[in-house]
Amino acid sequence: MRKINWKASLSLITDGLSAIGSRSQTATAIAFLLLSAWLASKYGPEPEPTEKAKTGKVDYYARGLRRTVMGDDGKPKEFLIAKEMVHYEEEDSAELFRPVITLYSKEGPPWVIHSETATIPGKSEFVFLNGEVLILREADQTGRTMRIETSNIRTIPGKDYAETDEYIRLISPPDYMTGTGATINFGKDLTYKILKDVRRRHDVEAESSE
Repeated sequence: MRKINWKASLSLITDGLSAIGSRSQTATAIAFLLLSAWLASKYGPEPEPTEKAKTGKVDYYARGLRRTVMGDDGKPKEFLIAKEMVHYEEEDSAELFRPVITLYSKEGPPWVIHSETATIPGKSEFVFLNGEVLILREADQTGRTMRIETSNIRTIPGKDYAETDEYIRLISPPDYMTGTGATINFGKDLTYKILKDVRRRHDVEAESSE
């Protein structure tokens, strides 16, 4: 076993902390931890395998989740399916895997929202859709479909509202629009606002001449 030169090691730690000075307690703590970790890895024994850190105590989970929320008129207002749901007791929060949320409209086809995962905090009206998000709507009374591609959405299903800070693309032929950041209202009439870097294209079908 290699002998530890404690005097040199302590000098190294002292020099590192002095270089940082009193600019930040956080920076000092980080420097100390980094130096300690270096010494442990160089001179200490081989670390024993440890279990993956847990995010919280799981009190229940479900697979093949299906949940319907009814409106005041007794008809389905929201429908949620997910491959798996894990609920954490301490935070009273839930994590959904491969969720699909359907928002029904009194007039016209429903909105169907897909995401990689979703987080439902215990004390928040927001549902956080994480990773890539795809929002689809079939043709409405005007005959136009809608496809929205973005990521990391914050949504309030009960208020038919969603927002994102990420790149977004809206496709509703013959209109195509892209930008960064958006707010979307899935009410009786779809309204949305792209916040910056807006680009729009409108394809005009050429008339045939005979």
